[in-house]
Amino acid sequence: MIIDAHTHRYPDEVIANPTAFADRTGEQTWIQMVAPQKGPSLQGWSDRQTMLKDMDDAGVGRCVLLGWYWENVDTCLEANQWHRQWIQQDPDRFIAFLSLKPGIPNLLNYLMQAKEDGFSGIGESHPWVQGFSMKDPVWMEAMEFACEQGWPVNFHVTDPHGKDYPGKTLTPMEDFIWLANEFPDLKIILAHAGALWPIDQKMPRNIYYDLAACPLLYPSNIYPKLIRAVGSERILWGTDYPLRIYPSQRKEPDFASFLDEFKRSVSPSSSELSGMLGGNFLTLLR
Repeated sequence: MIIDAHTHRYPDEVIANPTAFADRTGEQTWIQMVAPQKGPSLQGWSDRQTMLKDMDDAGVGRCVLLGWYWENVDTCLEANQWHRQWIQQDPDRFIAFLSLKPGIPNLLNYLMQAKEDGFSGIGESHPWVQGFSMKDPVWMEAMEFACEQGWPVNFHVTDPHGKDYPGKTLTPMEDFIWLANEFPDLKIILAHAGALWPIDQKMPRNIYYDLAACPLLYPSNIYPKLIRAVGSERILWGTDYPLRIYPSQRKEPDFASFLDEFKRSVSPSSSELSGMLGGNFLTLLR
């Protein structure tokens, strides 16, 4: 089964009027990124039926619905409720991660209830946008919970050498490495190929790399380089859907374009390819 390890989804209210949602919730970094005041937006929008059709058209069996790195606790709670409803509605198609930041009341009870509700991980997290330290004691409690439950934790990673974009905020790699060493059993996923850091630097073995938005960021020859550097078993294919990652070729988001490009760009064995396209992610959940 093909699994997209990095997608996002929004309710009809947000799709219809993102600015009104941002005004109501105070999510200013998010609106800068999805609807910048200057220049075109790369953000696409997709309701349930459109997303399922796009998945079916590409042969994608399941998608991981990542939370956003919301700045406000109330938005995290609201977005988690969206995900709770969606995995109940389509349990065979969607896997949900929690939006999380310190400040959620009775956090450990909240996390346990989320596990009972069917959540499978935490993220996409971005402490530097969300306004907390990686060493925050409440956040560390959440990381301990993730270790105990076998939950992966997905982090946004910004490439300091990449092009600027609205809302760009750097993510110091040393903090991720510190966390990985502090919790060697924690399954850490660095989004966006970890800014290609592992190609030149030795990284802890409990760090994995998703490929979300890579067609926007890098040439396709980085995929075999990344595979050689970290091993295919630590690569997770993902798109960042509904981001428009081929803006010059397609007006609407899709799964098939990146899936086809990735298959053409790598030459692993069939089992390695199967792992990167879903098997590796399922292994993380065990």
